[in-house]
Amino acid sequence: MAFNYRSLPPLNALVAFNAAAEEQSFTRAAQRLFVTQGAISRQVRLLEERLGVTLFIRDNRQVRLTDAGASYFQAITVALSQVASATELLQQPFDANQITVATTHAVASLWLMSRISHYCQLDDQVDVRLLASDSIMDVRTQDYDCCVGYSLKQPDGGRVTKLFDERIFVVCSPDYLSRHQGLSTQELLATRQLVLENTDSNWFNWPDWFAGVDIDLITPQHKLTFSHYTMLLQAAQQGQGIALAWDYLVSDYLESGVLVKAADLEMQTDAGFYLVTSPEGEQKEAAGRFCDWLVSQEN
Repeated sequence: MAFNYRSLPPLNALVAFNAAAEEQSFTRAAQRLFVTQGAISRQVRLLEERLGVTLFIRDNRQVRLTDAGASYFQAITVALSQVASATELLQQPFDANQITVATTHAVASLWLMSRISHYCQLDDQVDVRLLASDSIMDVRTQDYDCCVGYSLKQPDGGRVTKLFDERIFVVCSPDYLSRHQGLSTQELLATRQLVLENTDSNWFNWPDWFAGVDIDLITPQHKLTFSHYTMLLQAAQQGQGIALAWDYLVSDYLESGVLVKAADLEMQTDAGFYLVTSPEGEQKEAAGRFCDWLVSQEN
């Protein structure tokens, strides 16, 4: 994809801005990058002048992102992460026993990490490198041997195996459900919804789910919004509201009883999560062993 290289700001300015945005502090960003606080301030100011917008609100010794700054940070932090990952990958010597597995943060923490841990106990020759991203689309652009990703249809690639279908229902803590005994399903769903703030157009949200289970859209009395699904599930466990849940992500929570189904309603789509092996991964016996084992655990 061609683009105008002249439109790109200096890399040093982007790195300084990204660090300051992550740390919410010029001083901590400077410590992280081993430069002075003044250097961070100058690079951020240079970037603001280049873009023609204010990226930070400076209040005494504190800084916080403007709306424009937050939007810009969300975009460039993904790009910088991809550049860093690609660089690290090139700098690493080839290791036939090292496999790189890409997925989303939610799938990594709620489903995949425990399985990788189990597999590494069975195969002591393999070294696993786990790459996680907040965006489903970003996962597909990573350099990987194996990828566990969501797709509306079977994705293109090398070896592709569907691990599980997409089934979505609602969950809450047992305490939350008991505190709202006697309510109808519609009344319960109107109490407090836990909402995922997600820019990925493929991710199902509450309006999609209500349409999928053939219920008119219910506007909640209250809602809590989260930027990460793992935080949202933690809030559900703490009895803070009702959450949309994907069966393969919450199966352990349901089995342990920390979460229960809030209603006898379930939406099933044609989408699912797939295990994709890249052409590079197909050349590695270690990747083949891992993928075969992972598929066997789900079938």
